[in-house]
Amino acid sequence: METVGIIADLIGIAGAVFAFFAWIQARQTQQELIKERKRLAKKVIVKLNYGGQELNLPVELRRAELSRAEILGRIGMLPMREPGKRFSLEFTSTPDFLQRLNQVIDSTSEETLIIPCSKEEFEQFKQ
Repeated sequence: METVGIIADLIGIAGAVFAFFAWIQARQTQQELIKERKRLAKKVIVKLNYGGQELNLPVELRRAELSRAEILGRIGMLPMREPGKRFSLEFTSTPDFLQRLNQVIDSTSEETLIIPCSKEEFEQFKQ
């Protein structure tokens, strides 16, 4: 009978040790989740740039919302000089655009995504 008591005590102690380590792991996971939520809530400004002129997209995006489709959709909401015409930006079809977009998404600070434009591309929008 004494052996069963010793085994039960050892199982209880081992259970407490494992519970303690599980609690530590849960706290670390919770802190990482809070940190990631803060990172995803940071604002990203998107600007069209030609020379010294800049045109900001009307509303800042949160990093969680940032995607190629969302950026192109927001650019498409800008008023055009010729109503009904679709915009055209060569840079948005390049690998450099996707690389820069990924850099901004992976960043931990507030960022500005600058989309370089030619004169004709920049002037297609009402300002």
